Amino acid sequence: MKQKIILVVIAFVGLFFLFYWMEDHPENISETNFWKEDWKSIRYIPPKEDWCGALVPKFADEEMVFRKINRGWNLTPIYTVNFTKDGKDFSYEANYNVKNSFSELSILKTKLIEKSTPEIQKSYCLGMSSPSLALSEENGAEIEFSKEKQLFFGKKIGSDEGRVSVLVNEEVIAPYNYLIEKFRTPYTNFREKMYITFNEGYLKEISFSGQVVNVKAENRAKKNQYNVYVNDWSRITDERIVLPPDVGNQWESVVKGLKVEYYIDETGAPEFPILSSKQTPEAILDVTQSEGIKFRLSFYPLWESNSGKWRPVRRELLPYFSESITWMREESFQNLVNAVMKVKSASRYERPNQKIQ
Repeated sequence: MKQKIILVVIAFVGLFFLFYWMEDHPENISETNFWKEDWKSIRYIPPKEDWCGALVPKFADEEMVFRKINRGWNLTPIYTVNFTKDGKDFSYEANYNVKNSFSELSILKTKLIEKSTPEIQKSYCLGMSSPSLALSEENGAEIEFSKEKQLFFGKKIGSDEGRVSVLVNEEVIAPYNYLIEKFRTPYTNFREKMYITFNEGYLKEISFSGQVVNVKAENRAKKNQYNVYVNDWSRITDERIVLPPDVGNQWESVVKGLKVEYYIDETGAPEFPILSSKQTPEAILDVTQSEGIKFRLSFYPLWESNSGKWRPVRRELLPYFSESITWMREESFQNLVNAVMKVKSASRYERPNQKIQ
């Protein structure tokens, strides 16, 4: 009896694995890495009007160059988006769309590699009119993009909605469709809206100077039992004191919430004056992350228009690059100043059961 049970179990397990391997599992679909490269720059080129692929939804209509700036081993890189419009050069910090593109293109996965022919290119709408991404291992002021590393995008591959045909160096491959689909949005969607960003760690130091105020605070955050950083803010201007948690955390919260309201080239933006590069800011906010990235926001004199009150801002990621001017609502700037004044006037905080020296 015992032997029969064992034989039944073995048969059942054998049938399970037989059906499992016969079934078409996604993880069993043949896929290969077309390349593994550490790209430093990507150039997006929009499709031409005579491209025979799907132009709806509309692709971003401005050519853009994305750069990855390495800060050192095991440190988070900085990503930028650069473009030229009406003869003027613009530069901004890039957002997750750009970061993801570098990851996706560094290890380019495909289900198909075949030699290109005129018939295949015509069938899949592949050619010089296609939207394309050019790649380079350079990220300096002048970048040379090799034609052998330019991806021309065409139609989707058959009934596979997740794959798209791509022409690269006389070969046709089938990488994932999201490589190009993210570019079916306005070009402003590749810029980072939040002025202060970070992936890991905590804000280590914040200082504000201007508006007849000079305040600096540092954070000696430590992880708790849940591996989450708990802030410990101290004001270090004038007299060094430990700040009440609500005061220090409020300043941090306001700083993290600062965001770009308008870019000067954005559709629908109010008419703003052109600021001279030599103009002196009214106030400066310096923010240092625990990872070592230092943000500097320079706030320029208030500008009023029919649509409201605006504060011109220039963001810098020191010492790596400086952005073009953006626009913040005056209300947001005043919220920042109010948080600064609370830090400046805060009294010494004594922790429960512990006297601060």
